[in-house]
Amino acid sequence: MRLRAPDTLAGRTILLMLLGLGLFHLCSIAAYQIGLETAASSSGDRQLAERMVSIKRAVTDVAAEERDQAAHRLSSASLDVHWSPRSLVGLRGAQTERTEALRARLHDLVPAIEREQIRVAYADEGTTPEGRSAPDRHMILVSMQLADESWLNFASSLFRQPAATGHGVLASTTAMALGIVLLSIIVVRWMTAPLRRLARAAHELNLDAPGAPLPEEGPREIREAAHAFNEMQARIRRLVQDRTQSLAAVSHDLKTPLTRLRLRSEFLADDELRRKIGADIDEMNAMVDSTLAFLRGDDSSEQVGSFDLAAILETLCDDLVDSGHDVALDGARHAAITCRPLAVKRAFANLLGNAVTYGERARVKLALAETKAVVTIDDDGPGIAPSDRELVFEPFHRLEASRNRDTGGSGLGLTVARAAIHGHGGEIVLENRPEGGLRVTVSMPRERDARRIREIA
Repeated sequence: MRLRAPDTLAGRTILLMLLGLGLFHLCSIAAYQIGLETAASSSGDRQLAERMVSIKRAVTDVAAEERDQAAHRLSSASLDVHWSPRSLVGLRGAQTERTEALRARLHDLVPAIEREQIRVAYADEGTTPEGRSAPDRHMILVSMQLADESWLNFASSLFRQPAATGHGVLASTTAMALGIVLLSIIVVRWMTAPLRRLARAAHELNLDAPGAPLPEEGPREIREAAHAFNEMQARIRRLVQDRTQSLAAVSHDLKTPLTRLRLRSEFLADDELRRKIGADIDEMNAMVDSTLAFLRGDDSSEQVGSFDLAAILETLCDDLVDSGHDVALDGARHAAITCRPLAVKRAFANLLGNAVTYGERARVKLALAETKAVVTIDDDGPGIAPSDRELVFEPFHRLEASRNRDTGGSGLGLTVARAAIHGHGGEIVLENRPEGGLRVTVSMPRERDARRIREIA
């Protein structure tokens, strides 16, 4: 039967942990085994060096003519011992870097071995006094000088190069642990990549412009979440489209009877009654148009580009001044932002319209921060109570209690303004001025950030 990876996120996480811990365990066992072998080797080398010192002492106590025989009797399979009047290790062989390291190791293992009284050579480096090459390339030759300046010669293949210390084993284990941690981080990020795509898709959800569905891949839970998200996105988009089409149909159907009412009112002999009926019809048309515009949202076909916020504000302020309102613009002369110009213009038109309607005049200032363009709009009106500052952004909520549109509006101006500003990655804050009146502060990002410029709902 073919083995398959677990299909669930929990199963894959457990498998990853088991594989990581198993790999670390195997590497730790290998490092521990190497440490044991190193310790055993070091202990064996020390015993061999101590035996060489003991043999030297025993041979020294024997008469000169019997020393060679005594040396042969003390030889073993792992250590061959010979006595001779001169050293079997030439001076050339005792001066290499490897032999100097071995001399230092013998002295470290057994301090009784004086470095200046021994000569050391490897078989592949040293030669016998007769000039013949040593037959065993792994053999180590050691000559110890006795008190009468004769030499005791040892041949062994058990000595090894100095092994790694405990610090080396610790460093190796630490490197293995870090490698496993790094591998685990990479694999976990790979496993959670679908979750990050899901979060990004939810953040960038566009209800008007159709987009590619989220890939349904990864563990089973992630695939199910992606599938549910795709279905939810499709249902919400259909709901918004059906709502917009229904409102458009209602608006179209209302236009016909309203037009008939206007035509019939023209036949009335009473001028005052005709004027009132015409005003009511105009109000109904305006209410239908504003409600439909709010529910439809911003036109998704409007092109996003770089525009001058200062020029937009200047145009709006000039229009209000031409209409007889007290409006002044001050601050930066240019402020490039990435936006949908009609949406931004509509938002600031609503804010300025509120300022001149309820605050008698508007003082507009444009300031530039490092990454933002900050617009403040001050008026001389009554301000807004702290408890009402969030309520005024709700659709159809009006602080003015009457149903007269000339005094209270439709209750959608601030709702549309905040939706447009938030849709461009900006913020809007309302606060009362200490000297009286309301201050509206709008922050718009100056740098292009396509993720934050969303469809305005």
